[in-house]
Amino acid sequence: MGMSLGKPFSGFYQEIEPRIVLFGLDATGKSSIMHKLKTGQVLTINMPTIGFDVESIKYKDSTLSFWEMGGQQRYKLFPLWKHFIQEIAGLVFVVDSTDRDRIEEAKDFLNMVIDEIHGSVPDNVAVLVYGNKHQVPGAMSASEISNKLDLTSLRNKNWQRNWHVQSSCAFCGDGLHEGLDWLLKNAERI
Repeated sequence: MGMSLGKPFSGFYQEIEPRIVLFGLDATGKSSIMHKLKTGQVLTINMPTIGFDVESIKYKDSTLSFWEMGGQQRYKLFPLWKHFIQEIAGLVFVVDSTDRDRIEEAKDFLNMVIDEIHGSVPDNVAVLVYGNKHQVPGAMSASEISNKLDLTSLRNKNWQRNWHVQSSCAFCGDGLHEGLDWLLKNAERI
């Protein structure tokens, strides 16, 4: 009897897609990465994300809900972060690996986000850093990005998170799937 009563109500309950928060400074390629992962196509419109964008992306056997935080509004959105980070499966921080002038700003922003979410996110949430635009001559390597962001110091703040820096290219797709594979393997709720 329980089976027959449950069927009519099965449409009311959906499985919640694991939430991945995608963030970074403006012009790092967050929207391009999300579009490439969703459609396999190159994003042809170059327009900053205002506020946030949410996309469901099917990858292998999973459907992930990507929440992109607009880089232009990064400081204005801080009061809303507590709503975006609830029950997240992973964080994806996007860095422009060609922008050596703003890598210190990216480090400060990452530290500010980590401080903001401290206590709201379990310590085991995986953090993927995409070093985007790696195909451009003179781009920073994954190890250089890791050093410039000083990811090891974040572990000293009692953040026992899994970190991974993946060189990537939103246009040709290099590194995007390798990064997602790492995230799927290391995220608790996926």
